[in-house]
Amino acid sequence: MKYTVKIRLNGLDHNPWHRMGFKQNPFPQIAKAEYDVAMRMVNSLDADPILGPDDIRERLKGCSQELIDICIAKFEPGKRVTFYITFEDGRS
Repeated sequence: MKYTVKIRLNGLDHNPWHRMGFKQNPFPQIAKAEYDVAMRMVNSLDADPILGPDDIRERLKGCSQELIDICIAKFEPGKRVTFYITFEDGRS
């Protein structure tokens, strides 16, 4: 089964979720328990402002190096960047 996930990188100077009373988006994009931790990590990229590449590495610790590298390459200070990734779940 293939999944497509929206990734947002917050390069702004504020957390856009605070105005709604949240720390970050509380809803997972994949509603499967085995992806819960990964979905929280991905959602953290759109929460408090990203401080740079090391911050992305820390937030995604345990994720694939490929995902970390993509996020670092797409990150733009001062902007909220959105992109999508598609991956295949090999457990199906």
